[in-house]
Amino acid sequence: MAALWLVGLAAWVPTPKAVASSAPESFVDRRLPSQGEDVFVVLRNGLTVLIRPRDDTDVVATMVFVRAGSIFEGEKMGAGLSHYLEHVVSGGTTASFSEQEARDRLEKLGGATNAYTSHDRTVYYITTSTAHWRAALDLLLSYVTECTLDASQVIREKAVIQQEFKMGENDPHRELWKLFMKTAYAVHPVRHPVIGYEDLFVQTTRDDLLQYYKARYQPQNMVLAVVGRVEPQEVIAFVAEKTGGAERTHWTVDGLPLEPAPIGSRWAEKSLPLAQLVQAMVGFRSVALSHEDLYALDVLGIVLGEGRTSRLHQRLKERDQSVLQVQAFNWTPAFVPGQFVVSMTLAPQHWPKALKALKDEIRKVQEEGVKEAELEKAKKKVIASHVFGKETTQAMAASLGSSYMDTGDPYFEDRYAENIRRVRKEDVIRVARRYLVESAMTVAAVVPQGTSSPSESATTALGAAAVGPPASATRRLTLNNGLRVLLKEDHRFPFVTLQLYGIGGVLLENPEEEGCAAMTASLLTAGTQRRSKLEIAQALESVGGSLATGSQHNTYFVAAKVLKDDLSLAVDVMADVVLHPMFPLSEVEKKKQETLLAIQKQDENWQTELVRLFKKNYFQDHPYRHDVLGTEATVQRITREILQRFYAKMVVPQRAVLAIYGDFDAQRVIPLIKKAFGPWPSSGPSAMPMVKAQALAFEGMRVVEKTSDKTSLGLFVGTRGLDLEDPRVVVLDVVDAVLSGIGYPGGRLHNALRGGEKDLVYVVHAFPFNGYRAGYFGVITQTTLKNAQQVESVVHEHLDRLMEEPIGEEELQRAKDMVITMHLLGLESLEAQAQSAAVNELLGLGYDYASRYPDLVRSVTANDVQALARELLKDRLVVRTVPENPVEVLPEPMPSPSHVR
Repeated sequence: MAALWLVGLAAWVPTPKAVASSAPESFVDRRLPSQGEDVFVVLRNGLTVLIRPRDDTDVVATMVFVRAGSIFEGEKMGAGLSHYLEHVVSGGTTASFSEQEARDRLEKLGGATNAYTSHDRTVYYITTSTAHWRAALDLLLSYVTECTLDASQVIREKAVIQQEFKMGENDPHRELWKLFMKTAYAVHPVRHPVIGYEDLFVQTTRDDLLQYYKARYQPQNMVLAVVGRVEPQEVIAFVAEKTGGAERTHWTVDGLPLEPAPIGSRWAEKSLPLAQLVQAMVGFRSVALSHEDLYALDVLGIVLGEGRTSRLHQRLKERDQSVLQVQAFNWTPAFVPGQFVVSMTLAPQHWPKALKALKDEIRKVQEEGVKEAELEKAKKKVIASHVFGKETTQAMAASLGSSYMDTGDPYFEDRYAENIRRVRKEDVIRVARRYLVESAMTVAAVVPQGTSSPSESATTALGAAAVGPPASATRRLTLNNGLRVLLKEDHRFPFVTLQLYGIGGVLLENPEEEGCAAMTASLLTAGTQRRSKLEIAQALESVGGSLATGSQHNTYFVAAKVLKDDLSLAVDVMADVVLHPMFPLSEVEKKKQETLLAIQKQDENWQTELVRLFKKNYFQDHPYRHDVLGTEATVQRITREILQRFYAKMVVPQRAVLAIYGDFDAQRVIPLIKKAFGPWPSSGPSAMPMVKAQALAFEGMRVVEKTSDKTSLGLFVGTRGLDLEDPRVVVLDVVDAVLSGIGYPGGRLHNALRGGEKDLVYVVHAFPFNGYRAGYFGVITQTTLKNAQQVESVVHEHLDRLMEEPIGEEELQRAKDMVITMHLLGLESLEAQAQSAAVNELLGLGYDYASRYPDLVRSVTANDVQALARELLKDRLVVRTVPENPVEVLPEPMPSPSHVR
């Protein structure tokens, strides 16, 4: 499954018995060139092992890349064998342990685990704490070398994937990608969706999977990447011992057809009932990953359509106001010439105009080229992105493994950045002329029903792991105007993240102000007394940095990320947009129209539709019942004056926290902060807003239903929740882990609805919402209309069980370990640490709450869990979105008489 289709189990494992100490060299066939402390080897059985030791983290990432993707399925092309196999292999029964034993190990492991399938590979990974790297590898290597493909699990996962087919049909973006690929490619198997076609998929048997597993899941087809606090020789010995029974087999030559160059333009359009706006992709055949023109095309993609200063954003969104979103990128797989793609989301009436404007902008590049400043900005953006992407162990492991799988060079991404530096203006204009050929472009669009659109004829008119001194303790200071500042020096990576959070969001909105917080925050960068909107965007994008603003339930934020040499610029720009926004009238009107389009589109996502409906019926007088975007009526009423008044109420220093984390000298930065933010006036309120505590307006069970244009039924079962200041929020997190894992599939509900022989849903998850003087706990899932009653009954049974039965000590310990491990993994990046510190300080929990959180979780008892369950889970609000035109999964074909016993 592609990035859209991630299936796995959240988890942690007991450490297996240590491997007997054998000389690692006896297992090694050859060593690969490496840099620094990296160790890269190929074992005698053909398995490639890439190890990067890091002493600056307690997290270890383990990833196995298998050369088994949809393009290699041969006679079974289109049946989704690779994706199907991933479902069965990930967490399935092996020669070493049963599925239940694997699940128990994973739950004890408490780490992040998942798997995905793409066109040319299947990847399995577990990220966990240093102490458990052996346990993680024991699981992963057992999956990929000795899975038994248990017959009952094969049957169950088939039904689960059929649920996934239905989810995909309810996702316009996924349908668009499938349509685009099938139109852009005429011969190569990349044209087929990774998940396959349902009518072919249902015919797949266990024997088909077993044959494919034996052919593709061989050590010479695998790459293992391990990054973290490990000793390379111990890893090599462990892996070699574990995979000793996996012998090298004959090499399989993958003969893939050559995709012919397109002759003429191609046009495809699909009407979807659930689509509210046009979503379109315009593509041009480009190059494969190894081609020398890759670098100039990638730079061209940034110049045309990445960021707010890009040409297409400025033309289509800012000037013409014809799109909600536009982006350009150069998709370059290793196995086939890729596509230079421009994607856009827009109202149907703007589709022809936007397509014409896109062609105009392409012609300008082809005729006039790019400016030196644009070129340098694009290069800096790529290099900064490369540096930012090296921060976590999982990102490093993914980079090493993907680079080697694609090119045979684990350092390809590092050399990629160097080759980007060499791109010249002449290279960009050359590739624009050579590849962006209008007469050979591909257009695919998903449109609302009844939409008329242009006809087809219209288309023709840096190195290894960073090492540095350990991070310092967080330093807290308060400016004279009340702004709290948190500083943490961390010199491992040459960048700095700045996170400013203030009390805001829907929490501050009166009913007539619904949508004001989001619009106010988004317009902070629309122009100041010193800089225009474009100049604000250019300031940081020109040095490869980023600047973002937003607003949600309790807070607004302004966030920036830059290389360390650009910190003073980032502080200046951030202070400018916070202290001196102008809210230009023209930008206010543009943002209103953009927001109205976004409101129109938001219920395309089934989860958003369910949660919005739940909040409207659960919250009575509390502002949380507001939509973040507002309603059509409230947005229409917004004026510049209203936004200025709301800004004065929301953006005040005494209710804000600025966190700066990264590679800097605090003594030099403090004067910059005081100079930039000291003049911020402290007028306005200081206390938290006066909000009436949420009280449940019903007892027992209440049901709300709404008909939907989706083809599957959406279900949300909500109960009471907790105030964010309630110390029992850690208990509720443990409840979440017991029911459905933390962030990854697992727990009782997953096992009851998707585990064993169950195949009732594709996804089910519980989560708490801890708010200010209000909260809720919810379970969300999607299923077929036929299974809806059974699924809902299972959810209620497990909520009842938590109230009636105390949780066992072993299950409790697994749940607590999972909560703690996922908490630590979530704080691996500096950006996440800064955000956590700022928000916790702002909401009264203290900037160090994250460091205290694990001990709070460890103190949770079984009695705590049952007592809280009895208090919160008794009364329930059930929300259902019922399909007007339900679609059940396709049945398996009837066997022919010769197969009937």
